[in-house]
Amino acid sequence: MSPRIIPLILILAATATQIAATTAKADEPVGDLTGLKLVKKYNCQQCHTIDKALAGPSFSAIAKHYASDPNARDEVSVNILNGSSGAWGPLPMPPVAVSKDDLRPLVDWILSLNIT
Repeated sequence: MSPRIIPLILILAATATQIAATTAKADEPVGDLTGLKLVKKYNCQQCHTIDKALAGPSFSAIAKHYASDPNARDEVSVNILNGSSGAWGPLPMPPVAVSKDDLRPLVDWILSLNIT
């Protein structure tokens, strides 16, 4: 085997390991600490709480509303990014510039709060 091929094989193996680790993390549940950090980062707590309506619905009410909706992740994501109005009362929700990396974990955390 050529001395040039060995470093290439090691680089490819390390890259494959990193991709596998990233994929596993993307499918892991979002913990409360991560969810709460994202809520704080994007100032969601100004209008939402976990279990009581404020200016907007509670996160648990949102989760319960979308519990049986197979498109819940997409719908909640669109509402966050584009804003919404009329679904939860007279106050409109303004669009929130959530980063691409934070959107899925934030939405997954909200949807995990289906507290009955």
